Amino acid sequence: MSCPVQHNVHTGEKASGTAKASGEDKPASGEYMKWDAEGVEVVPPEEEKKIYEVSAQFNRFQMMNLCVMGKFTVHHDLPKHLAQGMFAKPGTYDVIMRYSSLTPKIVPDNIPAPRGIGMKIFGIEGEKLYGEDMKTQDWTFNNYPILELRDPKTTYDIADSLERNWNDLATFGKEQSERVDADVATHGSQLPRQQMVAMPQYSQSAYRHGDYVAKYGVFPIGAEQKKIENEDVKESDPMNILSQHTRAFHMKNKVTYSFCAQLLQDLKEQPVDDLGVEWDAKKYPFEQVATIEFEPQDSWLPEFRVWWDDRITVNSWHGLKTHQPLGSTNRMRRVVYAESRKLRLRVNGYKDYVEPASLKEVPVPIPPPQFELPLHSAVSTVEVAS
Repeated sequence: MSCPVQHNVHTGEKASGTAKASGEDKPASGEYMKWDAEGVEVVPPEEEKKIYEVSAQFNRFQMMNLCVMGKFTVHHDLPKHLAQGMFAKPGTYDVIMRYSSLTPKIVPDNIPAPRGIGMKIFGIEGEKLYGEDMKTQDWTFNNYPILELRDPKTTYDIADSLERNWNDLATFGKEQSERVDADVATHGSQLPRQQMVAMPQYSQSAYRHGDYVAKYGVFPIGAEQKKIENEDVKESDPMNILSQHTRAFHMKNKVTYSFCAQLLQDLKEQPVDDLGVEWDAKKYPFEQVATIEFEPQDSWLPEFRVWWDDRITVNSWHGLKTHQPLGSTNRMRRVVYAESRKLRLRVNGYKDYVEPASLKEVPVPIPPPQFELPLHSAVSTVEVAS
């Protein structure tokens, strides 16, 4: 049975987006669509112009981050439709990962909001999209399967509303609730108040998966992570509770995620160019292709974090040709990420970014300074380790 169609209570118009395409009552075909099949990607007129307008907007936003190092293991004996691209052969690779969110000064950690991760995997062989000689593959994720920034025009409209209401998030929320696609535009504000290490993460957009097309998911599977996946962040918690908790959790526990692929079978029910439509995970399941593991460590090391912010970039367009990002939002990201990187380099006084070849190039960890904060709850390295 199809999900009920939501309506915009302010306008009475039918909202488009989070309701899955009809057809849930029928089994999936089991035939996986090729990445270059007709209709997988459709480029509308005026898209490039709108993309550059969006890029200018995103250069004015900022993020917070925590960084960790670990292992990425591709599984043995994957079936043909999964054993594609970097997953064609089993193996274990070094990985660095960053947890990120809008700075708590704009969106406090104790309210529902989009939160993401980005990762760079080392030692990946194969032809790269831009011909780089570094053997790295980048992936980016967010904590819900759809995206309100479903195309360049919609992204511009939402980012414009956020800028106009920078100091008045209530008005920003009201404007989003009045959109025709309000169910999608407001979805991020209705997410569970989970801790970062317990959040599911989704690529949201589709990628080439070797011969096929897939969206990807990263899901917590560690025993301690599973214990807290239904615990809510409280409204009374500090505005930076996510960074505090994530740091403390990583210092005390091994953190483990599954890396999964959800393959395209039906463009009518699994559109590539509209990220506001969720691919039904029951009908088109996520299948695990790899495991990510992080041994206990401090995720708040100043040199590592500053190096990541100032010197490197994680870009979904940086990687294998067999994992080319697909769809209008990814075409937009190709420009937005590049322009954002240029701005960061200028602001930080560098001529070019660094593309590390291995963990050996990650800065030597330096313990962060400790301060007494009598009026503010904060995690202390010494406190956590004792």
